[in-house]
Amino acid sequence: MKLSYKFLCLLLGFTCFSLLLSLALARWSFEQGFTEFIINQERERLNQLAVQLVDEYRANGNSWENVELDNASFFSGPPNRKFGPPRRMGPPPRSRSMAANNLDLGPPTALFDNEDNVVTGNVSRDSSAKQVTVDLISDRGRIGTLISYPPPTPNSEIAVAFAAQQNHAIIIIGLVSFALAIIIALGITPRILRPFESILAAVKALTARKYDTHLPNERADEFGELMSHINTLSTTLKNNENTKNQWLADISHELRTPLTILSGEIELIKAGIRPLDQKQLHSFDQEVSRLSLLVEDLYQLSLSDIGGLRYHFLSVNLRDAVISQKDTLLSKFMQKGIDIEIAEASPIFIDADPQRINQLITNLLVNACEYTDAPGKVVITLKDSGPSATLLIEDTPPGIKKGNESLLFEPLFREDASRARRSSGGGLGLSICKQIVNAHQGKIVAEPSKLGGIKITITLPKEQLIKDN
Repeated sequence: MKLSYKFLCLLLGFTCFSLLLSLALARWSFEQGFTEFIINQERERLNQLAVQLVDEYRANGNSWENVELDNASFFSGPPNRKFGPPRRMGPPPRSRSMAANNLDLGPPTALFDNEDNVVTGNVSRDSSAKQVTVDLISDRGRIGTLISYPPPTPNSEIAVAFAAQQNHAIIIIGLVSFALAIIIALGITPRILRPFESILAAVKALTARKYDTHLPNERADEFGELMSHINTLSTTLKNNENTKNQWLADISHELRTPLTILSGEIELIKAGIRPLDQKQLHSFDQEVSRLSLLVEDLYQLSLSDIGGLRYHFLSVNLRDAVISQKDTLLSKFMQKGIDIEIAEASPIFIDADPQRINQLITNLLVNACEYTDAPGKVVITLKDSGPSATLLIEDTPPGIKKGNESLLFEPLFREDASRARRSSGGGLGLSICKQIVNAHQGKIVAEPSKLGGIKITITLPKEQLIKDN
């Protein structure tokens, strides 16, 4: 079942439940209110009747015996003679009193004297019957009580007709409300789910690798937040796709160049144009070494990305590691005509993998040597920065365009893609350096150097207990 049908059924079900509950509570409230209305109306009738009976009581010498009443018709139903003493009948009544007329208008009613004896009227034998009681008060105090016994539910024609009318009104209101709920649900459901349909279409487009998909987002609700995330996902996937394509192009270029050189030189040897001597073998060895270095860098970088590189942390003297790698590469710097010096190097101990730290320093120094014009200079500074050790490597021109500093750590980045390669590397050294620094919970930043070239700043935590990765 589609989500729209589920949402429509849920909305209609909740509407029906709420409507039925509201109608049931309205019906119950009406019955309670109507019954209370009847009781209050009956109490008002008894209060009016009590005034008349008190006047007749006084007019007959403060006695119920001499009140001229037609007991057979004064109250609704025949008089109850079973309760109280026998009554003395006075002279025949001249006319029926107004009290009798009022009593005939209501439900069964009984008049009790001050000793709770029945004077006249009907007394209900149902112990659960409702009672409406009004005391008769004169100058001498309480002289009697009027009690009526209204039915549990109104049974007059007017009351029954009114209750039926209300029931019909409630049913009609319920049906109209339900019809309106259906119309509103049918109209509002597509409107509510319209953003979801756009999101579904966008997800299908992303699944089909259409990364240019962009959702217009003018909503401030959860749908708007989801659309924003999908737009971000689309941009991320597009960038990853472009990066992957650039990777493939760059790697193909890096591999094709030495292969083209090797293929061309072999063809020249096969044609007899160039002799196979030590010089030619040395050229072959350089191109093979370049291929091997590129493949090894790619392997190391892929292992780092998938978490395949293992780190074994020990206490390492960073100063000794810097001096050792500097001395190892000194001949390479001298051969190119570049001076290398250590401006400051404090003995600092860090928790690190010795092999990876040596690889980090080597890659940074080789990168500085390859991308510094002769005559040039490379300066190394190692400082103690409290909880961390800071290693700075600066070189002389050429530098890098402002804004491209962070791109130096992207794999195979070339600031000028058309220029010839300056080194035998594959452009992955700084990417591997970033992976190593991240694994040691440090930071690496590139920025312009005061010497005119680039300054690489590495910050590594000191003497921290880092678990083996």
